[in-house]
Amino acid sequence: MGFRGMSPKQLARMMKKMGIEQKEIPGVKEVVIRFEDKEWMISNPQVTMVKQGGSETFQIGGERTERGLTTGAASEEISESKEQEIEIPMEDAALVASQAGVDIEQAKEALKETNGDLAAAILRLKKS
Repeated sequence: MGFRGMSPKQLARMMKKMGIEQKEIPGVKEVVIRFEDKEWMISNPQVTMVKQGGSETFQIGGERTERGLTTGAASEEISESKEQEIEIPMEDAALVASQAGVDIEQAKEALKETNGDLAAAILRLKKS
């Protein structure tokens, strides 16, 4: 079964039948990923929780900064304005594919290029 021509509501119903639930988590201010020697701080994150088969997976998009951890009192902050590689939810890719008339892979690529912006990805694909 293809995703082309499927409305977002139809796609959501299909995902629910497959036991997949996806929802945005509002109000998150910052996400911190702590390593042994550093921390990544994701500011203004877009957090999505996907529940499937009893497990929860979190997708996080945003701007990452890195801070080195030291054993002393002073810690060095390394401000990296690297864009984090975002994960594209299948629901978003399917919506873009259906709206732009392209396959899922092209939709995912356009979403990565636009940092997950659905409207921008659709416009980009319709222009090409």
